[in-house]
Amino acid sequence: MIREMAAAAGMLALLGGPIAAQQNTSKRNPVADAGSATFEVVNKWGSGDQSIWCAAAQAALSRGAAWKDRLYVVDVKSAAQSPYGAETITFTFRPTQEQLAQATSGSSSTRGIGNNISVNSANRRCQRDMGAT
Repeated sequence: MIREMAAAAGMLALLGGPIAAQQNTSKRNPVADAGSATFEVVNKWGSGDQSIWCAAAQAALSRGAAWKDRLYVVDVKSAAQSPYGAETITFTFRPTQEQLAQATSGSSSTRGIGNNISVNSANRRCQRDMGAT
């Protein structure tokens, strides 16, 4: 009986992490393609910058970006302007010369066109944000 209870407790501990992770992923912001190396993060959950950069990093990596590439904010649409009915932030990891001319450093806000950080830095925000999404 004690062995069965210990085994059940062990299984619960093993499954608890993945179950919590699955629940956490249910609130990820959707991502839509917007061209070559460009995509939109739809802020469906009213997330803060950490979650948005995290989603952008994961989207960029899945589209072939390298860890050292930089993610640039190239457009921000309000919920009223967005076809998705939620604030939408457009990112690219292959900026045009015009987009590079708008680039700014020193701010990690996702609401500023030209703001940029590395894919690696954006991905680190996933770890910081795990409990908040």
